[in-house]
Amino acid sequence: MSTYETLKGLKVKFLGADTSGDRELEGELYYNSSDFQVKSHLAVAAWSSSSHMINDKIANGVVGIQTAALSCGGFTSVPDGNPDRKVTTEAYGGVVWTAAANMNTAKSSGVTYGTQTAALAAQGESVNSEEYNGTSWTEGNNMGTARGENGIQFGIQTAAVAAGGSPNHAIVEEYDGTSWSEVNNLPAANFGGHGAGTLTAGLGFGGYTTATVGETLSYDGTNWTDVGNMNLVRRNGTANFGTASLAYVAGGITPTGNRQTTGAVYDGTSWTVLPASLGTGRQHNGGIGAGGSSTTAGLACGGNVAPNNSTGATEEFIRTTSTITNSTWATGGTLPAVNNDSGGAGTLTAGLTTGGTRQPNSPNSGGLSTNVESNEYDGSAWTAGGDMNTGRATFGNLGTQTAAVAFGGRIQNNPFAYTANSEEYNGTAWTEGNNLGAVQYYMNRTGCGTQTAGLCAGGYDVDAGSPTSNVQEYDGTSWSEVNNAPTVLLRIAGCGVQTAAILTGNQTSPKSAVFLYDGTNWTTSPNASPGTNSTTFAGTQAGGILAGGAPVPYNGTLSHRWDGTSFSASANLSIAREAASASSTSLSSNFVCGGNNPGAVQDTTEEYSDGVVISSVAKSIDFD
Repeated sequence: MSTYETLKGLKVKFLGADTSGDRELEGELYYNSSDFQVKSHLAVAAWSSSSHMINDKIANGVVGIQTAALSCGGFTSVPDGNPDRKVTTEAYGGVVWTAAANMNTAKSSGVTYGTQTAALAAQGESVNSEEYNGTSWTEGNNMGTARGENGIQFGIQTAAVAAGGSPNHAIVEEYDGTSWSEVNNLPAANFGGHGAGTLTAGLGFGGYTTATVGETLSYDGTNWTDVGNMNLVRRNGTANFGTASLAYVAGGITPTGNRQTTGAVYDGTSWTVLPASLGTGRQHNGGIGAGGSSTTAGLACGGNVAPNNSTGATEEFIRTTSTITNSTWATGGTLPAVNNDSGGAGTLTAGLTTGGTRQPNSPNSGGLSTNVESNEYDGSAWTAGGDMNTGRATFGNLGTQTAAVAFGGRIQNNPFAYTANSEEYNGTAWTEGNNLGAVQYYMNRTGCGTQTAGLCAGGYDVDAGSPTSNVQEYDGTSWSEVNNAPTVLLRIAGCGVQTAAILTGNQTSPKSAVFLYDGTNWTTSPNASPGTNSTTFAGTQAGGILAGGAPVPYNGTLSHRWDGTSFSASANLSIAREAASASSTSLSSNFVCGGNNPGAVQDTTEEYSDGVVISSVAKSIDFD
């Protein structure tokens, strides 16, 4: 009889407490002498939907990791013997797809390798091969043999393997960063197969020989070895990623022609069907494949879906031993009246909303005045606060419930009029302060900074008659001009403090850019936001929640969480809204209220609770 050490290469450890941190190993058995139990850390896996690609694609190539991926080539119509192959490339930062540089040669069903900034694309009905450096594609040396539909592929830009391909090839070629060279053939011809791992420790699985197969082959850089069969055979461009000892596959097509949602995992010995399934069954889809060595996170995008259409749907995969509680939005107290384009400040339990207008889609329709009213929130109900001296909408705001600042904005509808006026709130009353340097509106919607160290970024300069990149800082008394933003900013959302601010959701291009300010200089994050304007942003430069807004097509329920590096999809609002008011200083607990959608101006409030990741809890194993 085999022992656990023989099967897994590990002994059952005798420990006084559960393993944790760097000592935690998923699937490892150990005995906890304090609990008198054999235990293990067990992982769970799931797929979830993300942002749609810019273009629907079939047979696109994908490289990188889940938070920094690249999709290139493919075609948009159902193949008819002469598909409309594309040169287009899109980059994914974990939230949204953005256009990247076109390839030199159109490709579909090719082989792709590497990362978002060091990619290789080849084949696709030709011998063409080219490299991507994160900015542009450059022609490289051609492959030795032209192939149609891709075969098994794995590796990176400088050490890649392309094995098989249609029609009925068993040829294998390796790429060293400069040239392709032919090496030992596959045991049998294969196309539509999948791969994971590296040039010296690779894995090929599935595909089509004389029929759809589940054969699994390992590659050591020289020879191929049969290491078993998949328990659910499949072919044709499934999402696959991982290593030769821990590989994942999802989607594809079965021998009966069914598009798969089911996923499976290879543990170095055998395949197991995963309970986690794709939301959309598809074949010929791009997915983190060659070069995608993560064993905990993957991506599937594009593909051919029933009945026979292209798609741009994107799904993300995660596998973890930790417990993750979802972020949520819950119904809060109702405002005394509907309100739109108002200002917000504070936190969930000490919040403030002020100003605004009762009309929708301002300032596109006139006739109603702007508001002076302020209302304070205690986490359950709204009560009246002090009135502003100057009613306004589409203005800048920042601070807390007891120390807020409102500046600029539109003060009158029909005819429209605007102001450079600013005023301060002390929790009871508003007091006139010194004016901005220019008459502006549509500056940063949600606040950056405090009453004694605030930031006003961008907006529409009324005197200049155009949007501006102008930036001003507030010291508690006066506004002073500082370094301009990298581009003009309009209706952008911001949060953080004067020396560590983050702004995104620009109404002008680039809409999805994320701008960071350190109190002196501006930088642009390499990772994009969803590109919604008239949104709200609460938190800090290290973590925030972007909620609502006006993406195209309109869907004002979306929210996305910033983790200090990139955005990821979060819980949806229950009511679509743009130009809402929100608390500004807290990620973990905040609110949005009011705003408008194509239906009406809102008086509702929604409260946010941030999801948390709880460290893995070891599971007891019952042998009865």
